[in-house]
Amino acid sequence: MTPEIFACPIDGSSLDDSLTCEKGHKFSYNNGIYDFINQDYKADKLLESVAPIYEQIWAPFGFFLTSALSYNSLLKKIGSIMSSDVVLDIGTGTGRLFDFTNCKTCIGMDISNKFLYILKQKRSKVIAVHGNAETLPIKSASVDSVSSILVIHMLKNPQVAIKEISRVLKNRGKCAIVVLISNGFISRILSKWWKINPKDDNYYVATIKEFSLKIKEKQIMGPWELFICEKN
Repeated sequence: MTPEIFACPIDGSSLDDSLTCEKGHKFSYNNGIYDFINQDYKADKLLESVAPIYEQIWAPFGFFLTSALSYNSLLKKIGSIMSSDVVLDIGTGTGRLFDFTNCKTCIGMDISNKFLYILKQKRSKVIAVHGNAETLPIKSASVDSVSSILVIHMLKNPQVAIKEISRVLKNRGKCAIVVLISNGFISRILSKWWKINPKDDNYYVATIKEFSLKIKEKQIMGPWELFICEKN
């Protein structure tokens, strides 16, 4: 059975049990993963190479090195806030956040199938989705909580992803966003490493407000910033 929460990422229409939408766009389900991209999308080669050690070594060490804070403590905080009936984690990686999140419908979405295969091996209760943050395969106003940790700053236009987060959230739904911001020496090093142009705090504050999200809390963590929001 296709989860009722899913919708065609192309036109937003409903899907039948064969993952075909009302306008004929067809998607697939293979090896426990719902695939809403249907193309040989090339994920970041470096991240794909560290996928087996990402949650145990790469992310914890990298986050502590840049922020002097515990990665697991960050996940515990976000997981506590996000816990609700329907939770979507965008850029979920191996789905580590769900170890700290209580949810009835737990959806982990990533652009990398390699990470999603690991997710299914470790966290079988999580619905694994191969999808794009800029065109979420999710019905509007259907999700209680959305998180996106260390992902949105990697996109060419973060506004699109934040708009999508707002679209799928229910009224009073919660979101947690962690991004790299333009903020000092470490930020510049990471920006060159990832070949991106990070935005500053003002950009994210303005964008979050533009798409009917109210900022409940902000926290600067070295070059990173956490935004806890609520859908107005």
